[in-house]
Amino acid sequence: MAGTLLNTINHFVVVMLENRSFDHMLGFLYADQNNVSPLGHPFDGLTGTESNPDGKGGQVKVFKILPTDANAYFMPGADPGEGYLNTNWQLFGKEQVPVPTVAPTNQGFVTNFTSTLGWESKEAGRVAPGTTPSQIMGMYTPQALPILSKLASGYAVCDQWFGSVPTETDPNRAFVALATSQGFVQDKSCKKYTAPSIYTLLRKHGQSWSMYGYDAPPLERGLIGDVLNSPPANFGKFTDFQQAVQKGTLANFVFLEPSW
Repeated sequence: MAGTLLNTINHFVVVMLENRSFDHMLGFLYADQNNVSPLGHPFDGLTGTESNPDGKGGQVKVFKILPTDANAYFMPGADPGEGYLNTNWQLFGKEQVPVPTVAPTNQGFVTNFTSTLGWESKEAGRVAPGTTPSQIMGMYTPQALPILSKLASGYAVCDQWFGSVPTETDPNRAFVALATSQGFVQDKSCKKYTAPSIYTLLRKHGQSWSMYGYDAPPLERGLIGDVLNSPPANFGKFTDFQQAVQKGTLANFVFLEPSW
């Protein structure tokens, strides 16, 4: 059955976003149906009662971001804390993982965002006007993200899919391409990953691939070592992706980068 199904698929298009969580983008997808999908499957979404401590003795509840809110599509108003230590803080409430390891409580998002805003606000253009630590608890509704929500509800969505590495961008992008970050947990630690990538395997099996940036060449090209010398035709911008779709020349595997 699985082999027969795969034989009917001609294209895989992978879009990897930045600094967004499942709850932030799709947590309220089926909230109006008591977190049950149209097919009757349970959905690990938000109830609206979730909260995080504010570090001052209070709690900040999740809230719905409305399209009419100020800076709605810049929420939470600044980059959340990135990197291994910040992610540990968000998951465990402290920068170091408890030993022995325990299940994360996800109770450090507001306090970590408070700390992050402290230094980001000193750099021009890093923080939208009026941003407060509580905004990290804002979650989009299906009405605010109609296209993504329609894709998720019309096809399928995985509600237990987690980042491969609890840290920033490059190690997680390496996992997508190489199934490993080669032990690196920071962007600055590795300028080029050298393990064999999915692109090498695709080429060996006679399958085509392309990599597209949005309005600039894809940074992924410089990150993955075994694609550096690939033909220029394998790379492009989003407009090139659109043209390939329209012309019916889309590669078998496509990786899309968002605007940085």
